[in-house]
This record gives sequence, structure tokens and C-alpha cells, in this order.
Amino acid sequence: MKIFLKISVILTIIAGSLSAVCKSETNRKVQNIETFARLYGYVRWFHPSDETQEIDWDKFAVLGVQKVENIQSTKELRDTLYQLFSPIVQGLQIYEISKPENFNSNILLSPDANAKAVAWQHHGVLLQNDRSNIYRSVRANKNDIDKKNESTVVFKNTNPSSVNGKKIKFSGYFKSNKNGAKLFIQHITPMSNDNKQEVHIESQDWKKYEISLSIPNETYYYITYGFKVDGDVEVWADDFELLVKNGEKWEPVDTVNMGFERGKISDYGKPVDDWDVITTLHTFKVSDEDSHSGKYCLKVNYTGKIFERIPQFGELIREPIGNSLTCVVPLTLITNNTATYPKTEASSLVRLKSEISNINFGSEFNPQVNLASVAITWNVLQHFFPYFDVIDTDWNKVLGETLKSTLENKRKKDFFVTLSRMIAQIDDGHGIVSGEQMYHLPIRTEFIENKIVITASNNTELKRGDIIKKIDGKPVMDTLDAIEKLISGSPQLKRHRALNILGSKLDSGEIHLVIERDGEEQNRTISNSYNGKSVFFNLIDERQYLSKTIVEIEPGIYYINMANSTENDFDQKINVLADAKAVIYDQRGGSRLSFFHVIPYLIEEPALSAWWNIPQTEMGIIDHYNLATTVGESTAGCNGNVNYINLPCGYIVMWTGMRVLKHNGSQLYLEGFPPDYPVNKTIQAIKEGRDEYLEKALEIARNR
Repeated sequence: MKIFLKISVILTIIAGSLSAVCKSETNRKVQNIETFARLYGYVRWFHPSDETQEIDWDKFAVLGVQKVENIQSTKELRDTLYQLFSPIVQGLQIYEISKPENFNSNILLSPDANAKAVAWQHHGVLLQNDRSNIYRSVRANKNDIDKKNESTVVFKNTNPSSVNGKKIKFSGYFKSNKNGAKLFIQHITPMSNDNKQEVHIESQDWKKYEISLSIPNETYYYITYGFKVDGDVEVWADDFELLVKNGEKWEPVDTVNMGFERGKISDYGKPVDDWDVITTLHTFKVSDEDSHSGKYCLKVNYTGKIFERIPQFGELIREPIGNSLTCVVPLTLITNNTATYPKTEASSLVRLKSEISNINFGSEFNPQVNLASVAITWNVLQHFFPYFDVIDTDWNKVLGETLKSTLENKRKKDFFVTLSRMIAQIDDGHGIVSGEQMYHLPIRTEFIENKIVITASNNTELKRGDIIKKIDGKPVMDTLDAIEKLISGSPQLKRHRALNILGSKLDSGEIHLVIERDGEEQNRTISNSYNGKSVFFNLIDERQYLSKTIVEIEPGIYYINMANSTENDFDQKINVLADAKAVIYDQRGGSRLSFFHVIPYLIEEPALSAWWNIPQTEMGIIDHYNLATTVGESTAGCNGNVNYINLPCGYIVMWTGMRVLKHNGSQLYLEGFPPDYPVNKTIQAIKEGRDEYLEKALEIARNR
């Protein structure tokens, strides 16, 4: 008996020892990859050498993980990192914090007296080379091949309803120092952008350019018009006209600041008053020098820079990167328009490229590729996510936690969950990881009276008003909480989206439910094969008027289902809507009819966003100008243009790349816009098939 006891103790000690060793090895591996990841981010997005432009950065990330993950000493890690990065990072230093080194910028000086400083500038961050992308990343003073044709567009949009079935004419006066600009007018629809006319601007003296376009009957969306400048071109513009032909007469459609006579850059953030601009490498000046007529004209000039200031020679990153190491990465190099200086030793760069070329990855489960994907994602958000100051997240801690979790994953779907949990911690309503199929229950659920209630069902065994008590043996609130931890956004958006996919899984099969109906608990086993919903939307709905567009639901009170109605539907009803006692706009199913189309009919004076350096928001305009009474729940608290990270693992991460504030400059992120009349749903109303949101809206409308 004693012998067996001793053996048992020995085995326990050995097992405990092995566990400690495994934990220590995991921690060291995580720390090594963290250190590589931090240096990777500084180099990829901030060191401006030509050599960094020759690298496949996704494969480089995988190579880096492979090289550092099993290193056992700080010295070996430092030497490995230096050998890996030095062929592309001139002036790189990596040293132990306890042994600081001086940096001598003279080693980066060029013998060319005409050389210029080159450094990165980021407007957001360009992650895909898509010309329609509003984000830009350029090396200032370095005409990269894919940047030579950087375009700037100065334009306006107009509602086409007033020109349906008519001919319109757009003209302007221009002069240009070289070819590379053109006047354009285009009819944009969701299905096609083909209806377009343009003319090239070639004159070096003031000359009128004119184009015309026929607009189809019953058109919708918008018409855009303006001029485009490509590359290193200087253009002067003045005296625009947009006319529509009514019978035999040409009449103006737009007269607002068409000659730039306001004579100033906008007070509210636009580069030019009442004109929109998409640009990176051009500057704008409302000039009183040699206008075509009047006092002012617009001058567009190529700079090769996004911002006026670039990092000066000698500026650098000096930051700790983990494992008691500090890195030094120069932010600025010298270029002679042929190459950045100094050039890397050719053999070391060839060796690095050869190693990178041997990296292969597909869509299958690959732990090293997954670890590299975490490093890439963390860095993009670390350097370019605009809301870290308003969220309570230790992003440095998240890196280590996510790497550790990634090492524990056994299949690719596990990593999808890990990456989703990582993105959830930035509380970004646009923060979504895509790339895996989910399998859903055929129901809609809502949180009502502190219970999870089925409010619509496509399965005969479940009906409206049923209360879900358990899912697969777990209390339903525990299941909901677990889903919310994988969803990014404000608390109200996390809850809404978690309810959208309650019971959903990454594997198909059956889900076991315990429901309460009429006070009694019942068991149900339901297939999760339904595919008509996602984290964003749930198409299962039993609301009244779900299939309608615009309906008069009581005398003088109209209801508009914005998910079904088009701008054409709205325009055809505009006269009766104008005389209506009240109009109820229902946006709960999405919005095919944009509020931007509706807002001009609700105002008498222009409604402007106070922060034109960011996207305007529909609810922001409605809230700020009190254009409507709102009923329901708070909005999601997220707006701004999204950006995308295409990862080597095959997943895509969507995130908010632009900061948005309310009109008064206060915080929008996470908070959203609360309704004027909040509505708390009841289980009894759900059972009776009543729409309490619509009931409240009707109550308000009747009392107007």
C-alpha cells in the first residue's frame, strides 16, 4: 500500500513539473512573438526604405513567427531579429534596455546634394490598393510606381428627381500646366456607373469646357459632377454651371458657390465651400490671382504629400518591444528620386527574399499563419484605430492574451473565435471577423422583461411569445453573455447582435432548447440549418407592413418602410407626404431609402455637419436639427468609413478607420443617439402580435 502511495506521489510531482514546463514554454513563445510583432509594426508602416516596398509583408510575418517562437534567450532573440530586419531597415538598432546605445544619424546621410527626405504619411491607412478607398498611405517625396497617378476629385452631388427624363449640361472654365485633368458628369445607380461623360482639359489659357448627359426616366440615387486631377498637374477652375433643358430653355440646377466667390476655405472643415473633395497629394487654394471672372477661382496643385509636415531627418522610433529589448527605427531616409539611401547589401536582401518566397500558406489550419495574423491585426489597430482614448481596453495586454489563446487552438474555427474575441475588445460596431459559415436557429429573439423571448419563428415547434430558458443544457443568459464576448460594439449593439445569432454555431447539427410556454417548461430539439440571418440582420420578422413600401395607415398619417421603399417610391408620393399630418419612417429592417434623400424635404435651410473632416451621419443630422421625433431604442454608437484587413489565414477583419463626433463635438462612439421616446416591449404584446414601437409612433402622430 505504501509503495503505491509513493508511486502516486511521484507521478503527481512529475505531472505538475511537466505542466509548469509547458506553461513556461508557452509564455516564452508568446513573449518572443509579441516582441517580433511590435518591431514588425514599426517597420512595416513607418520605415520608408525602398527595400520595405519589395517585401511580401504577410509572408514576412509568418517567417518572423517561425524564426522567433522557439528561441530561449534574450541575446539569441535580439540577434535573430536584427538578422531578419536589417536587410530592409537601414539604421536599425536593437539593444537591451539595461545597455542603451547611441544612434548616429550620419550613417544615413546621402552624398547627393540634391537628395530629399522621404518618410511615410498615413491618412488612415491604405491596406488594399483600391483607388476608391478613401484611406491613403504614401511615402512623401517618393514617387512610387503605384502613386504616380494619385487622383484628386472635386465634386458635387445632386438629387436626380428634378431632371428625370431630361438632358443636363455641365460646364466650367479651366487652365492647366499640362494634361492630366478632366471635367465629368455621371449618373450613379446601385447597379451601374456607366452613364457618364467626360472631357479632357488641355488648355494652358482659360477655356470653357462643356459636356452633356441624358438622364433616364424614373431614375434614382444621385448625379455627381466636377473635375478630376491625376498626378503632378496644376489646374485652375472657375465659373461652373449645371443646367437642365426644360423645353427649349436651359435653366440652372445648381448655383451655390459655382464660381468660388465665397473666397475662403470652409469654416466647417471642407477643403472648398459646398464642394466635396477626395484627395491625398494635392493642395487647394481659393485664389484671387488671375481668376476667369469675379474675384476668386480655385487652384489645385500637386504636392506629393498628404500633409505639409513630414518627419525630419534624424527623427526616429525608440521604443521598448518586450523581452527587455528596445528598438530604434529611423522614420526618415534620404532619396535622390532613384533610390533611398543607403542601399542594403544585395546578398542579405536576396537571402531574405529567398526565405520569404519559401513561405506558403493556404486556407487550412496553420498555427504559425494564425499567430502572424494576430500580429498583423494587432498592429493595424495599435497604430491606426481612432478610439483607444474612449474605450477601457489594455491593447498591449490583448496581444499576449490572443497569442496565448491562438497557441491553444486545435482547428481553424477555434481561431475564428479567438480572433473575434480579440476584435470584440475594441468595442467597434464595425469590428467584424468574416470568413466562416455559421448555422442558425430559425427564430428571432429579443430581450424583453429581463427574459429571452421569441418574437418571430419559421419553425412550427416554436412560436411568438415563447421564453427560452436553456440552450444545450446551459442557462440562456450564460449563452447570451458568451456570445456578447465575441461581438464588438457598444453594449446596446452587442446585445442586439448576440440576440440575432443566439443559438448559432460554427457547426451544423441540432440545438436542444428548454422553453417556457404558458407557464410550463417544454423541451424542443431544433435544427440550426437556417441561413437567412447573420450577426448584422435577421430576416425572420412578423411585423405588420413588412412587405409594404408607403402606406396611409390612418387618415393623414403615412408609414414608410425604409427597407423596401426606393427613392423613386418616395418621390412619387412626395406631394401627399408634404400634406400629411405625420409621416412615420421605419428603419428597423435597414434602409434602402436613404435619409439623405429625405432630409432635403424636411429643412428650409442647408443642414450642415459641424465636423466635415469626418463623415456626416443621418441620425446625427436628424438629432442636431430636430428634424424628426425618434421612437424606439438608442442607435448603435458607431459611424465612419470602414477599413479592411485581409489576413494570411484567409479571414477578413472589418473595423472603423475614421473618427466621428456629434455635431456639437461630443462623443458619438459607443453612446449613439437616444430616442425622444424610448419604448420597452412587453411579452404580452409579443404574444398578441402588437408592434409597440409603431403604436407609440401612432400615438405621437395623432397628437400632432
